[in-house]
Parts: sequence; C-alpha cells; structure tokens
Amino acid sequence: MKPIDLFDDHKRWLERREFLKMGGLGVMGMMLAVATTNGASAQDKTPSIKNIKANLKKVVYGDFNPNYVNKWPVVIAMTLGYMKESGIDDVEIILSDQYIPGMVGGSLDITHGDTSVFLGSAQASGLPIKIISMFRDKEYWIMGVRKGIEKPEDLKGAKISGGALDGRNTWVQKQILKKMGLDPEKDVTFVPTSGASDNRMAALINGTLDAASVFPRHKKGIEESGGKFLFEELTSAPQEAFGAMGPWVEKNEDTVYAWTLADLKARQWLFDPKNKDQAYKIMRDYGYDIPPAFEEQYKVELDQLSPDGGFESAEVMDTFLAQLAETGSVPKDVDWRKVVDMKYVWAAQEALGLPKRPASI
Repeated sequence: MKPIDLFDDHKRWLERREFLKMGGLGVMGMMLAVATTNGASAQDKTPSIKNIKANLKKVVYGDFNPNYVNKWPVVIAMTLGYMKESGIDDVEIILSDQYIPGMVGGSLDITHGDTSVFLGSAQASGLPIKIISMFRDKEYWIMGVRKGIEKPEDLKGAKISGGALDGRNTWVQKQILKKMGLDPEKDVTFVPTSGASDNRMAALINGTLDAASVFPRHKKGIEESGGKFLFEELTSAPQEAFGAMGPWVEKNEDTVYAWTLADLKARQWLFDPKNKDQAYKIMRDYGYDIPPAFEEQYKVELDQLSPDGGFESAEVMDTFLAQLAETGSVPKDVDWRKVVDMKYVWAAQEALGLPKRPASI
C-alpha cells in the first residue's frame, strides 16, 4: 500500500506549532479521551522477544517526511517478511506533518517524528506521549557556499541562511562560523528564507546567498555550479524518533516489542553494504522515484541513522536538548527521561546479539 498524503477530512487536525503551544481545556479533553479509550493494563510479564508475536495484525504508521530514507527500514521490514515473522501482517503508512494530533486522536499507532516535537508536546500538554525508539541519532553540520567562496575569510560580509532565523539550522550555521574563527553576530548577515533546503541550494547556485545550511544530497549540484561544502561534520544528535501514546503502548506491548524487533532486523540488513542494490530496488518497487545519483549518498544517508534504535549516551541527549533549548525548540526544563522508554529497543538489541545502546538513561 502506498503512502497517502492527508488524514480523513472529517478529523480536526491541529497545526504542529499550535499543538506545542497548547495547554488547558483543549489538551485536557484529548487526554481524557485517550485515557478512557485506551485503559487496558499492560502485561504483568515481559514476553520473550525472540518468540514475540504482535497482538495486533495491523499497525498504522505515521511519517512527516516524504523522503524515502525515512520509510526505508519499515518498507524493508514489510518486504522481507520481518513484520510478518513478528505477527504484523499489514502496515499502513500515512504521510502528514500532523503526526502528533493523529497519534493523540488514535488514527496513528506508531509515528516517526522529531525528538523535539515529541518531548515538547509531552511537556506542554501533559499527555502520555512515549518515545519507543530512535531513528536518526546523528546530524550533519554542513555549510554550502557559492562559487567564489574558497575559505572562511571570504565569508566576511556574506549573506547566510539556515531558513528561519530562530530555527536550529540557523543555530548550527552560527556554531560552524565560530568553529571557523568567525563571529556570527558581526562578520556576516543572517537572512531568513522560505521553503526547505532545496531552495537554499538554488539560492547558492544563482548567487542570491553566499552560504547556507544544506544537506549531503545537495553536494553534487553545488559543486557542479562551482560552489563547495566549506564545512562538513557528522555530529551525535538523537534528532528523530518513533513515538506512540503511553496507554496504547501499555495495551499493545506485544506489538511494540514485535515492531521494534522487525524494525531493527531491517536496519541491520540495510546497513550491510552487500544489500545496497536490493535496498534501492525495494523502495523503487514500492513506488519511490530515486535518481541514480542518490545512490552515491548511500553511506552518507545511513551514517545519520541509528543502526540499532538507540543513541550514544544520556550525556549526548542532555547536550542535544540543551542546544535545542537555546532556540526555544524545547523547554529548558524538559525531562526527556519521562518520555523516552528504551526497554523495547534494549530487548530487541539483546535478541539480535547487539550491544546495549545507550547503556543506561
């Protein structure tokens, strides 16, 4: 089944940013609805994950990003039969950035999203949102520059963009400038740009911008126009995760264990270089149009993904969230340990003979 773009028209979905700001009666109403419709208790005993069978035959999975990489492990787990082995016969993929309202309202069972959105939503609303696995635990810090910019000193007086002025991409560009010995507040001018990173790449190519936040897939286009990546560094950042509502998780723990085991099997398969060609074929057969040039980015894309559903350490998470708090992406006092539950990942890691990661939280 191919992804669809919207939730049912009769649902009232909230904008992501508005949801994060919500409090009071609206959210309390949602919380009461969740509590009364998903009140079944969890199993008294954790099942043996090696022999796990999901209690649900179908899982509705949400994703906010149309990028094929975000669905790669899930589609592989479906195609290679890992989901069926775990008792999940059908996975319906729904594509929309309204994944928090969909999860809260019960239209989504498990969803992929930004770690900051899961944590911010949980803290702002008091809703029992749970992170059950990490998806991306690394982040590329990249500054692309136009033709004619060869060294950091050439950026003095430059116009730079990371998109929104108060966003993380702009914050990252400022950190890059500091690493290169420049003052982001005095030596350059940050300008806001609309649209996503592809628009920033186009602005570099046509010379509208001198430097910008871009991603690995933009390298070829920028270099063909005479520009370059002036700075490129892979950093630890548990930036994207899988989440679900706490009551749903408690009611369907067998399914959560089964999902996580199938997902990690698929990730391990995906990270094996000998499976590269088949991995792309699976996604193309599923309906994704993937240009051959993207295959050159195979390792670069995988370098950002968590191969085992975990992340490096509690200290890394603390640092990442402190950085996000600087831009207001999460509250400064966010308590991620109340939201993150790694027991499903740890059980799957053990079943697959993988080291426990993180070792603790």
